[in-house]
Amino acid sequence: MTALAQLPIDTSYPQPATVRLGVAGEIDLATAPVLRDKLLTLLRDQTPAVLIVDLAGVAFLDCAGIGALVGVRNAAGEAGCELRVTDPQPFVRRVLEASGLLGILTASTDQPRRIRPRSKYPSGTRSAAAIAAEPPSVVAAA
Repeated sequence: MTALAQLPIDTSYPQPATVRLGVAGEIDLATAPVLRDKLLTLLRDQTPAVLIVDLAGVAFLDCAGIGALVGVRNAAGEAGCELRVTDPQPFVRRVLEASGLLGILTASTDQPRRIRPRSKYPSGTRSAAAIAAEPPSVVAAA
């Protein structure tokens, strides 16, 4: 069974400039790259203002999954997009709490975001994939 088959993903567009990605199954070492690639593709192709990752169907999340979410969150921020995780199940919620990321990944940003013009990143200089490959740089508010 391929990683894509192990991680069912459903994409919808609930509001203008918003993309919702519903994920089911387990996000682990085998499936995290699939999730990361799908999110980066949506980020690049759809350029949404808000990218929602609905984890209602996810029963397991490991460090590879956390790394994928944080990497895409960083790429989304660089692109002027807000990535928001919704509906984590109890186990996934505990993992996000233990890692200190629950509030960071699930909270909506209240402050208006500064949208960066596309010309600042000419083609080939910094792709979303390159940004996502960087070490996580999540900063928690005190």
